[in-house]
Amino acid sequence: MRTLLLSALLLAASDTPSFELPGRHQKLLDDGKWDATPPSFRIIALSHLADGCVGEARAHPELKAEARACVESTLRRAKALPKSSHGLHLSHLNLIYGAADRLGACVDAAEHERLTRELAKRSLSDPLRHAASYDGVGLRWPADQTVTLASLGRFDTAHGTTLLQAPLDGWREVMSRHLDTATGLPKSELTGKGPGAKHPRGCAQSYLTRYLGEVDPQLAAKWWDAYREHFIVRLGGVVGFREWPRGVERKGDVDSGPIILGIGTAASAFGIAAAKSQGDLVLAGQLEASASAVMMTGAGGEVAKGVLAQAISFQGRWQSVTPSPPVGGEGRGEGRP
Repeated sequence: MRTLLLSALLLAASDTPSFELPGRHQKLLDDGKWDATPPSFRIIALSHLADGCVGEARAHPELKAEARACVESTLRRAKALPKSSHGLHLSHLNLIYGAADRLGACVDAAEHERLTRELAKRSLSDPLRHAASYDGVGLRWPADQTVTLASLGRFDTAHGTTLLQAPLDGWREVMSRHLDTATGLPKSELTGKGPGAKHPRGCAQSYLTRYLGEVDPQLAAKWWDAYREHFIVRLGGVVGFREWPRGVERKGDVDSGPIILGIGTAASAFGIAAAKSQGDLVLAGQLEASASAVMMTGAGGEVAKGVLAQAISFQGRWQSVTPSPPVGGEGRGEGRP
C-alpha cells in the first residue's frame, strides 16, 4: 500500500508543471545585463516577455504567482531602461503595466493612467491618428499604433474607463483610406515616405494582427484572411510568410530580418502568435515546426539565440488561442491547412 501511495504521489508531482522562462531572460531579469539587442528594441523584448508570462499563467493557472513575479521583474527592468518619451517605448511600457493587471492588482495605477491618457492624447492630436513612434520622426506605422491601441484597451478593461474608443474610431477611419488595392491590407507606412511604404509588409501584418485582435477582432480577422491568401509561402515542408507582396522583391532590413527565398524571418516568427490569436492552430503548428527546422540549420546565427528573438518565440509559444480581453467569445476554430 505504501509503495502504491508513494508511486501515486511521485506521478502527481511529475505532472505538476514548473514555470518556464528562457535562460537568457532569467539571466536578464536577475542581473539586468543585456546582450547585443539594439537599445530601441529592448522595450519590445520586455513586453513580449511579460505577455509570454501572462500566457503561461493562462495555460497553467497554478503558476499565476510565478507569472506575476515574472511580469513585475520585467516591469522593473523596463523602468530601468534609459528614460524615453518615444511613443513606441511608452506603448510597450504601457503593455507591460496591462500585463500585470491581467494577473492581479495594478502595480502603479497613477502611472498607468498617466501613460494611457498621454498615448490617447497623442493619438487623437495627430492628423493620421497615430501616436508618433519616435520623437521628431514624421513617419507613421500602423503596426506600431496597434500596440498603442492594445495598451489603451488593456487599461480600459482593468480600470473601467473608455479611453480606447475615440483613438480606435479615428484610426480605423484613417486606415480605410490607406489600404493596398491588390490585397486589401494596410500599407506599411502612411505618409508614403518610409521604405516600401506603399506596400503591405509581412513583419508589420503579423505583428499587428495579435494586437489588433485585442481591440477590434472583426477587422483583425478580415485582414488575417487577406494576409493568408496573399502572403503565405509553402516550400516543401517549410511554411512561412512573405515579407513583401508577390511580384515585389526588396532586400531585408532591421525590421524584416533576413529574407530567404521570399520568406521573411520576422513575418514568420511574429506569425506564430498572430495565427494562434486568430485560432489558426494548424498554421501556427506549421510555422512553429518550420521555425524549428530552420533553426537547426543555424540560420540567423547568434541573433536567433538573443533576448529579442527568444522573447518573440516565448510569447508565441504561450499566446492564447482566443483573443485576449476585452474581446469575449470563442476563437476561430482549429484553423485551415
